[in-house]
Amino acid sequence: MGISVSLSSRRAAEINPSLFARHPTDLQEEIEDYKRETIRLSRVYDLHRKLGETLDLDSMLEAFSRWLSPRINHDLVAYRHSGRGRIPTACSCHGPHRQTLLDVAMRLLENPEDIEACDRVERLGLVFQRWSLDEEGNECLLLIHQEDASRRFGDWEEVESILDDLRGPLERALVYEDLYEQARKDALTGLVNRRVFMERAEQERVQADRYGCPLVLACLDLDYFKEINDTLGHGEGDDVLRKVSRAFSSMIRDADLLARTGGDEFALILPNTSLANARGLMARICEAVRALKIGVPGSTMLGVSIGLAQWEKGDSLATWWEKADAALYRAKSGGRSQVAI
Repeated sequence: MGISVSLSSRRAAEINPSLFARHPTDLQEEIEDYKRETIRLSRVYDLHRKLGETLDLDSMLEAFSRWLSPRINHDLVAYRHSGRGRIPTACSCHGPHRQTLLDVAMRLLENPEDIEACDRVERLGLVFQRWSLDEEGNECLLLIHQEDASRRFGDWEEVESILDDLRGPLERALVYEDLYEQARKDALTGLVNRRVFMERAEQERVQADRYGCPLVLACLDLDYFKEINDTLGHGEGDDVLRKVSRAFSSMIRDADLLARTGGDEFALILPNTSLANARGLMARICEAVRALKIGVPGSTMLGVSIGLAQWEKGDSLATWWEKADAALYRAKSGGRSQVAI
């Protein structure tokens, strides 16, 4: 009688003895675990791919909402960062129901224990989940969904497992929005810069041409600002520009567009405004600047000269701008602190 031993089997056992020690059922369970993990990683990869195709927060939340929809039926996703004035949302509803959800979301992101907001969600047959994305609670994600969606426990585990992965893209979007705003705004006054103003001016000109609405351009230039800046210093000069910008902004409508276009130069677009009404507004702006009582002791007080031009059919943006600039020159040469057309 002899014993036959397979060297290949023996070597395999030496390399991985667990292959011979485990029950086939255990191996099958491991294989199933690997399959599930592969599917999960594939989904996470798909989410990152979708997020990587977006730049701003609104688009990013829309992408996350689309990725989430096959797993959890939901009505709204919202993100709140304590350092931001707005709360981007992705909402699949329309009409009054949409506005109700948006109102409720704002309140729940501020305070998840808001009793009235919680009651409103419950009356709609919905529930909500709110997660803090950081330890300090500065970043929160809110999900309002159908009541039966919470029964799919595996999907909830998957969503919660990717929350840490979601923070990176969201923070990237915040940085992008900061850079975007910086590129479009004047750093000193917070007004839009010349580039943005000219883009919007062209859009308004096209709209006026299409619909026949009155449209006025105002070029504004501060009087005696150089003397104030040279005498009191650039720090005081910067403060003057901020004060004047606030004074201008307080007197115009949301539909109007005010920009700082140069050192002490500003421009203003007045849609749906007649030349007579524009002139009345500019006279009040001149008075508002005089009321600031800014000046060098023993010298002339700060003022503003303004040139107005109404857009006329056939005018290009350059021609329209030249008309307003020529009117500004007449206001300056005619005595300053006044309006010319």
